[in-house]
Amino acid sequence: GPTRTAPPMMPASWWTAPRIRNYLLFGATGFVYMIASFWILRLAWALGSNPEAWASALSELSSPVAIFFNALLLVSVIFVGVRAFWGMMPKMQPRGGPLPVLPAAAVRGAICGLWAVITIFMVVVLTGRVF
Repeated sequence: GPTRTAPPMMPASWWTAPRIRNYLLFGATGFVYMIASFWILRLAWALGSNPEAWASALSELSSPVAIFFNALLLVSVIFVGVRAFWGMMPKMQPRGGPLPVLPAAAVRGAICGLWAVITIFMVVVLTGRVF
């Protein structure tokens, strides 16, 4: 006859398990990025509208809400960067190909070095020293 299965039950410690909490925080950063992207679009729209709209949009960036949101955005980016590049990338190397699998420390070092080079380049460009 048919086999009866037990109904699915969520463990009582599900919401407090560290692994689940990290997954939920990782997913919640998507909402922060979505809000940031709408904010960037709003700033771009103000920039293209007229000088008064742009000045108004820039003045809003100094409000406490904007400063708090930017701090939250920074924490989100650092959390995702550490989780993705420090934890996941060394484990996701292709295996069985022509190239050898690098040690995790070498992958982390390469990622951190590349991030530093890109960051320095962006700072130099955005401060007007190049281009």
